[in-house]
Amino acid sequence: MRRTRLRAALLIVVAAAIAGIGWQVSRGVYSQKVRTVKDLGRDFLPKVAQHIRNFRRVKVEHGRAVWEITAQDAQYYEKHDQVVVHEPLVTFYMKDGRRATVAGTEGRLTLKEHELSAFTLSGAVKVDLNGLELTTDQAVYDREHDLITAPGPIVLRGDTLDVYGTGLEIRVTPQQFHVLSNVRTVLKNNNKSNAKAS
Repeated sequence: MRRTRLRAALLIVVAAAIAGIGWQVSRGVYSQKVRTVKDLGRDFLPKVAQHIRNFRRVKVEHGRAVWEITAQDAQYYEKHDQVVVHEPLVTFYMKDGRRATVAGTEGRLTLKEHELSAFTLSGAVKVDLNGLELTTDQAVYDREHDLITAPGPIVLRGDTLDVYGTGLEIRVTPQQFHVLSNVRTVLKNNNKSNAKAS
């Protein structure tokens, strides 16, 4: 009988200990309750409203594409109406069927009322416009003036000439180029073997 009482007392102590441990664990888990997905998003992507892989956006007017932007990755910052893109490619479609492309390592697109108002591309920027290829470190597009500017050193290559300089303005729709300073031109003949510098 003494052993039965001892076993019963031991079982009561073990049960109380298990209940106490369970209560402490549940209290600890409850106090470290997972926050909402919105709260977690603030920690991982500060000030980012959307994070998009394989980003693509197209502007269409009267059934015709006006411009298209694609990128490997994009982050939309709602507060500033800006999209930061990685490996972007921007394509402008002209009414006459021609197109111009601007590509870079990364870029920052500025939106105004959900419309593209400007962008800045940097890192190995390449502009291809009607058979001419521009390479530079940075290019800025201003939609209001339909103008692409490159503030730094530029190289402009075509079939018959190469142009080197500092600073460039490109009027997109009429496809006009204006090199701002330090201009050097290399003329190429048809077989591309002899070139003349000016």
